[in-house]
Amino acid sequence: MPENSNKPAVFHEIAVTKNDILNCSYENWYSLFGAHAYSRAIMLPVPDEFIDYLESDDFTIPGEKSKPNAQNDSDWDYTPPSRPDPACRFLEFHRRIQETFKSFKHIAPKLNWSAPQDSVWMLPGRTMKCSSSSDIYLLLKSSDYINHDLSHAFDEADSVPDKIQYYLILREWKEINPSLEFRCFVRDRQLLGISQRDLNYYPFLDDLHDTIIERISAFFDDVLLPKFGSNSFAFDVYLPKPFTKVYLVDINPFARKTDSLLFTWNELATMAPHDDEVAVRLVTQHNSGRFATKAHSHNHVPRDVLDASMDSSKMVEMLQNWSAMLSKENEDTEESE
Repeated sequence: MPENSNKPAVFHEIAVTKNDILNCSYENWYSLFGAHAYSRAIMLPVPDEFIDYLESDDFTIPGEKSKPNAQNDSDWDYTPPSRPDPACRFLEFHRRIQETFKSFKHIAPKLNWSAPQDSVWMLPGRTMKCSSSSDIYLLLKSSDYINHDLSHAFDEADSVPDKIQYYLILREWKEINPSLEFRCFVRDRQLLGISQRDLNYYPFLDDLHDTIIERISAFFDDVLLPKFGSNSFAFDVYLPKPFTKVYLVDINPFARKTDSLLFTWNELATMAPHDDEVAVRLVTQHNSGRFATKAHSHNHVPRDVLDASMDSSKMVEMLQNWSAMLSKENEDTEESE
């Protein structure tokens, strides 16, 4: 029997400060590194009334009133006749969201830290590619990840700010090759590891191993290290062909709530860094079976919901039914009380 076989596993604490979380808020890092970001973005301060709407049980989606001869989804009336349009509570904010579509044809939304990737099944293309303000509301309202930003962003931090200013980040939609996106982990201002972001097997990545290290290490040393305010963090980058330019996609806290992908957090918390040696983890032909699950699979939904997501009118009808059902349950509860 090995000498240390009875030694209990050690859970290594990872210290996260309030400022570490704030530094990773999109509007903060974008102000420093926007020139290196993959997508242009417009950041709108979120009014309290919109926060209240996101946190409410009301599934009514703000939108334009339908026209008799509507030709496209943007003309659909998302608001049941018996309910006021929620947008009346934040008209100026609603108007600014609509105005953004004059600058960007399609938009991918997120709040300060999280994007609603878990609710993309609500849109026909099953991506965050939004063509109208109603698409944006639908994604935000249906996302547990958005709830994280509103209620749990500072769960692992040493303290919580007295007041959090939320922003709606409206990023210009741009196609991305998921095989060339990487998450990089920094501890104590040293780049420790690089993980493939999309956990599928791509044979050509093996030949790019040295290029990945060289390009991302140079980007970290030249761009991020001199300006970013936290000593430890994780950052996502995109390295498209011809593999000469690195684009910044996002920055996340060095915390267990950030997906460690092909590493473990205990590894990242205890790895002994070596100069000029960065660990690169890729899905290989031999371990690909371990990762044969679709991203956000825990958010899979019944077939009738998926079918409805392919038809805007069916999706709106389903949401209205949900909202009516919730109202009926509330009425029954009040009567019984």
